[in-house]
Amino acid sequence: MSGTNNTPPDNGRTSSSPDETSSENLVFDFVCRDPEDNALPCPICDGKGVYALDVPLGDPRFGKFQRCPNFPVREDRDMLARLRRYGNLEAYKDKTFDSFETTPFGGSYTQNVVSSLRMAKEAAQAYAAEPSGWIVFAGVVGCGKTHLAVAIGNERLEEHGLQVIFVTAPDLLDFLRMTFDARSDATYDDYFERIRNVSLLLLDDLGVENPSPWAKEKLFQLLNYRHVNKLFTVITTSQSVDEFDPWLSSRLLDPFVNLVYMNAPDYRRMKRAQSPGSPSINLQLYDEMSFDNFETESGTAAEAENLRRAAQLARKWVGNPNGWLCLIGAYGSGKTHLAAAIASQLYENGSSVVFHTVPDLLDFLRRAFDPKSNKRIDKHFHELLNAPILILDDLRLASATPWAREKLFQIIDYRYRATMPTVITTSETLEEMDKRVATRLLDQRVCHIFAIQARSYVMRATKRN
Repeated sequence: MSGTNNTPPDNGRTSSSPDETSSENLVFDFVCRDPEDNALPCPICDGKGVYALDVPLGDPRFGKFQRCPNFPVREDRDMLARLRRYGNLEAYKDKTFDSFETTPFGGSYTQNVVSSLRMAKEAAQAYAAEPSGWIVFAGVVGCGKTHLAVAIGNERLEEHGLQVIFVTAPDLLDFLRMTFDARSDATYDDYFERIRNVSLLLLDDLGVENPSPWAKEKLFQLLNYRHVNKLFTVITTSQSVDEFDPWLSSRLLDPFVNLVYMNAPDYRRMKRAQSPGSPSINLQLYDEMSFDNFETESGTAAEAENLRRAAQLARKWVGNPNGWLCLIGAYGSGKTHLAAAIASQLYENGSSVVFHTVPDLLDFLRRAFDPKSNKRIDKHFHELLNAPILILDDLRLASATPWAREKLFQIIDYRYRATMPTVITTSETLEEMDKRVATRLLDQRVCHIFAIQARSYVMRATKRN
């Protein structure tokens, strides 16, 4: 339906175009310019940015304005500003794919984390280029879910002029509840219809709203409508899908939903941890324990070979810290020395490491659990769960309380399921160990167990002397 040079029939003159034969020259501030001469208005639309096809009255396109091909959406600043205000995206203009980092903090993220962030970014970019069904980003608070969701919205808005609405689930329900309680039926109905039918909905933080039965019903109506009508929807959540109500989890597991898990720590916490005065590791008590001074000499060739293999394995893990490494051995055999050497080397390499001896960790958690304590257990517990690299030295639970056992197992189980890099040392045998923990360590897909079969360093040194 276009003529040469992609011009519409009859040069695309709009019905409001000035009469070229008139003696008066109508002057206006044109927004669309001639691509060959920026000082002149566009020859297709006379500088208006839109045109109407010159078609007969019965044609369905009669009277309908078309966007001029010389005036792409990204150049229509007024329209983009209106769309951003309409979609609550004004404050998120900087959240783009270009500003989403997959290797921040000087490469301190592990290979697993970087790979997860890259795959999530690629999935978001593919959805932004050609939306299909729903896409759901799941991960801990601060891992970048919202950034990717908004980046999708910004690209669809800026490149295609699509109507987008960004809203957090708690804010949505609060607004609906407020307008409903105020008996402002028009406002309530209008807003609910806007959200339900918008071309692209970005629903952030689904699952943190703790909804009432009324709120659950509203969420069901909204998401079920968009699910049935296959309307483009982006959702972020910090919950596991199977933690949702069955009606929602069944929809999120539908084949037309792309579920993207983001295995990454809280970016904001990591940023604070990397700031001056906030070291990510505290190894003052172990600063003399390095790979260089790890003693492998022994009175027996078997012990010496075993210790050399342990040191080689630890160095290899530092070079590619993926999965778990568990060192089992008697007290004084060198487990803590190697664990501290791993932590120190990773820290020097720029990685973010959390190192704890398990007895001290459990003492801390017990004190923090005390209602009179000023420390917040949930904050520190979250840091342990999501530490890029966690080293737990001297794992033993024989004398631990049931509460302490449960807390430690929660940390171990979370990191096991997420396959987050973890080093564990223990003097307990697998038979003596808590059965739930032992089953995680015995999974060879995740954990490499090495038994240090050597006497304590003191005994080896005494024997040599």
